[in-house]
Amino acid sequence: MSESINSEIHDKFIGCMLGGAIGDAFGAPVEFISRERIIALHGKEGVTSLLPAYGKVGAITDDTQMTLFTAEGLLRAYVRGKHKGATSWLGCIGHAYQRWLQTQSHSSPSNLTISNDGFLWQYRELHEQRAPGNTCLNALSTAGGFEELAFNDSKGCGGVMRVAPIGLFCWRLKDSFTLEECFKLGCDAAQLTHGHPTGYLAAGAFSAIIYQILDGYTLVDAALSVIPILKEQRSAEETISAIEQALSLSKTQSDYAKAIQQMGEGWIAEEALAISLYCAIVANDFNHLMSISVSHDGDSDSTGAISGNLWGALYGVTSIDQQLVQQLELFETIAEIAKDLFEFPTWGIGPYASNQSFDNAIWNKYPGY
Repeated sequence: MSESINSEIHDKFIGCMLGGAIGDAFGAPVEFISRERIIALHGKEGVTSLLPAYGKVGAITDDTQMTLFTAEGLLRAYVRGKHKGATSWLGCIGHAYQRWLQTQSHSSPSNLTISNDGFLWQYRELHEQRAPGNTCLNALSTAGGFEELAFNDSKGCGGVMRVAPIGLFCWRLKDSFTLEECFKLGCDAAQLTHGHPTGYLAAGAFSAIIYQILDGYTLVDAALSVIPILKEQRSAEETISAIEQALSLSKTQSDYAKAIQQMGEGWIAEEALAISLYCAIVANDFNHLMSISVSHDGDSDSTGAISGNLWGALYGVTSIDQQLVQQLELFETIAEIAKDLFEFPTWGIGPYASNQSFDNAIWNKYPGY
């Protein structure tokens, strides 16, 4: 990878993670407010700046919390595999979700031994309850193991909004992860909490779309490229239909509010993915994206987060208003974990190969499992 391409992709990793977190923070103050009320409060353009939520401007919600723990699980799996010779990607993600569960003042199942350590555990902001989804809380509280898939019938968007790091990670290890394998890991990570096929297939599709964007695809072509994979799955009709509707509306419907209304409110997986795809395709710039992706009836923080992930992966952090970055809660932490998602394949290579202090620092930051 040439130095210029290397820098561009690095920019996109950080953009994906920060863009998603800013979208989450944009939508948080209006998540449970109707579009009519949003317009009455903020004018015809809807939300155009970060507003207070949870006692501060730029506050993230459970969407970004769980996205960060997804990333940490992947990085800990990599470190464990490097040092111990064996790992389970899904098991480490599941263990990370149990750490998140405990930050939300919920107990993990008594049969699981949880390691509450490492990078994210130290941040008190991640121990605050920011409207965590009941499906996630209930599924994780009753899990029989770190890799046990949920037996519920939920297709809420809680599985989709947290898996962008899987697309980033799998692309960075593309010699080990094909597009189809990235799709499957995205599905499996979502199915730890959401048992309905649409709930996890939409997540797999989102992970795969991020992977394809990094591979140089346009957003439209990236979305189209996952449809053949979905067609190989059982019960994928809802997800396929939602993607196709988003792509069609992006060509035919320029009234953003009406288009989003046709796709739904974003509370369920395929709707959140479709709304976010549509918004990321039609938006003029990042600030415009934020406004249209959250100023609607429904799950504004999740559609804002997914839209922001897509935009950042497409155009990088330099396309994002830096004032918004500076206002974002934990922006330095989010950027750091994005940097680690980009740099992890180089750990232990070159000048670091015999650097014991570097190895110890990485191990302390991302201890195994």
